[in-house]
Amino acid sequence: STWKENIDGIVFGPHVRVPLTQFVKMIPEGFPIRQYPDICHIAGAQFALNFLSHVWAFTHQRQAVAPSPEFMDSIVRQRANGSTPTIGVGAYSEGVGDDWNKAVWSGVAFQPYRSVKNIVADYARYYFGADLEETAAGLILGLEQNWIGDPAENKEITKTFALAQKLEKDGKDVLAKSWRLQALVKRAYNDVYQQRRYVCGLESVAGAMSALQRTWSADHRLDEAKKSLERDCVDKTMSSYKKRVLDLASAINKTLGAEVLQTQDKMLNIQLIDEPVSDVPFLLDQVKSIKKLKSSHDKDRAIAKLTGWTDPGKDGFYAALASVPQSPNL
Repeated sequence: STWKENIDGIVFGPHVRVPLTQFVKMIPEGFPIRQYPDICHIAGAQFALNFLSHVWAFTHQRQAVAPSPEFMDSIVRQRANGSTPTIGVGAYSEGVGDDWNKAVWSGVAFQPYRSVKNIVADYARYYFGADLEETAAGLILGLEQNWIGDPAENKEITKTFALAQKLEKDGKDVLAKSWRLQALVKRAYNDVYQQRRYVCGLESVAGAMSALQRTWSADHRLDEAKKSLERDCVDKTMSSYKKRVLDLASAINKTLGAEVLQTQDKMLNIQLIDEPVSDVPFLLDQVKSIKKLKSSHDKDRAIAKLTGWTDPGKDGFYAALASVPQSPNL
């Protein structure tokens, strides 16, 4: 027998190195093609979130609870425009933490005339009940908006967090039993926690750089910079947010099993919850190192170099590899 007689169809999925449009042309006529999309990873993936800030990348890495209804909706519709004839979808998952994305792929592919917001509302009503439908749907849509743009400026994070708190109050019984709702609420708490950590870090860095650029003595500037960088960013409110994240992770492990939600990250990202998201550790290390220099002249030169870190000089340009907005030349 030939290989053609033993193969019923071809699958297009992650790690295929050609576009789907080209892939379709490469397959012999008569073989159906099924899509096998990666809908569970946020980075280093077939459909990586290209708008992802380093804040979310550092604190979640590849696998996370990341409902992306509008992003997934756009992918499904582009792949169903007639240019790439395929039959069906079998999603690539690592656990069930992409449950909401599966619903979008299935709903849009089955009933393309429906809006993604309508499909998300159906999902929320089915799993959380009619009374929580509007708030839960808003939470799912909001979590996607949380990760778009600069976390320090994103006002959607606070709005989404308010929806999560409303669900905690209005859907207490559902939350106690539903791993889906637990996962979504946990993400909302973590988002607001990370945003506040990031903003605090930016303020600490700004305070330190301001002190280093004053006309005081080198030692005085270094001491004031150190004070700013050693500021404790986790206040009582933030501590309560962190505790809630940890409590919800524990609840998920009891209602479902952490390894079932995220098979590639059984810690549910909590091992990354305090991962540095600003330049505070780098600058603090530099300030301490400069402080150890013996002469004021050497300290002044080192401070000048540090405060001019992002100045490329005449005809040069500065690029921050972890930040697309700061790297327009790349």
